[in-house]
Amino acid sequence: MLREERLQIILKMLETNERVSSVALAEMLNVSDDTIRRDLHTLAENGLLQKVHGGAIPRSSGPFKLKERIHIAPDEKRMLAQKAQQYFHDGDVIILDNGTTNMEVARLISPQLKATVVTPSLSIASILCDHAHIDLYFLGGKVFKDAQITTGIEAIKMLDKIRADVCMIGVCAIHPSVGVTIQDWEENQVKSKMVEVSQQVIALVTSDKIDTAEHYVVCPFTRLNVMLTDDQITPSQLTAYQNKGVDIR
Repeated sequence: MLREERLQIILKMLETNERVSSVALAEMLNVSDDTIRRDLHTLAENGLLQKVHGGAIPRSSGPFKLKERIHIAPDEKRMLAQKAQQYFHDGDVIILDNGTTNMEVARLISPQLKATVVTPSLSIASILCDHAHIDLYFLGGKVFKDAQITTGIEAIKMLDKIRADVCMIGVCAIHPSVGVTIQDWEENQVKSKMVEVSQQVIALVTSDKIDTAEHYVVCPFTRLNVMLTDDQITPSQLTAYQNKGVDIR
């Protein structure tokens, strides 16, 4: 079998099964483990999958730029944003991470909520400027224009001085064994610090991000306290996330 044929078979299996095993692939394709490892490495280098221990899983398929993501699954994002409101209380210090789902969270915050919100998102800061009872802090640093957020050491230093009650973490990709992952290293550093300084970490996850992974790990899945997701996730997908100490709703 030609190498190109093997690569197409691997991608087709990944599309169907949402995970491939190196051992199973080597046996099915009648090639060595080293050959399969090289094939997976080639596909990973071309951004077509994410290598994990023992095989590979899909990479997240969503666009990177905020203006391209804002029109994807608006109903699901609004539903998740409504569910998220129950975790906010008067007097809280809230870290509201970037992302289009968290933009909906910001829009739906009760006008009566008296809390402090810290965010790296230009869009979220703009939304909350109209909220009379929110004390708003915008993280300083370099502006990452595609995502419309701030990154860098200045943002991390500011977070070092904060102990938040709750963090709504933006999710690019999530996997039960790999964790919460993201495409950009600098943004990853800020997100990881947000998680570190927060008592409760909540992930709002649309179903297209389930069982995918990117290169940079924000935190293990088990560091989350709550994962809110939509009704498009299947029972079989949920199984791998259960019994890990994370409240899944």
